[in-house]
Amino acid sequence: MKNLTIVNCGLALMIAGSAVAEDVKMFTDRTPSAVEMGDIIFSHPANTQVSGMKMRSISFSSSKSTAKKLPELTVDNSQPSTAVGLPIKFAFNSATVMNESKPFLNEIGKMLALPGYSKERLIIEGHTDATGPESYNQSLSEKRAQAVKAYLEGHFNVASNRLMVTGFGESQSLPKISPFAAVNRRVQFRRAP
Repeated sequence: MKNLTIVNCGLALMIAGSAVAEDVKMFTDRTPSAVEMGDIIFSHPANTQVSGMKMRSISFSSSKSTAKKLPELTVDNSQPSTAVGLPIKFAFNSATVMNESKPFLNEIGKMLALPGYSKERLIIEGHTDATGPESYNQSLSEKRAQAVKAYLEGHFNVASNRLMVTGFGESQSLPKISPFAAVNRRVQFRRAP
């Protein structure tokens, strides 16, 4: 597990008006297996650290944030979810998934087909770095999350009602990392309540 970079960060999810602290397991230099991601997203308690450095912070959205609410979802603040962050790459200024990112998405698709997770629902979160206007980044993050959903539906027959999408634009930079850093251009996956 030495290639696993773990960042335990507080992300402001403005769902039902509540801020939720969330663990994020970032995979930047290898593709995790379907089973490994399923164990992280669906099995491990949110406050369990697998290994590596642990950093804590909580951020709250400012009124400037345009993160979309997911009205059909509710969040249990006593059980923050664990997310897997993947460096899904897209063509420049577009929502077209690049071929080099498809192995990550293929493992997500395989995970959702595993017997233990075949009924689970997943939230797909699009994130950008801070390059460009905030409103553009918000729109781009939403389109990219939708593109990931479409890929999973089209290639793995995942039912549409099992995949929720949201975009956070540049509002959720990883802690202690420049908002302009490439690692902030990511897609996160977490269990839907």
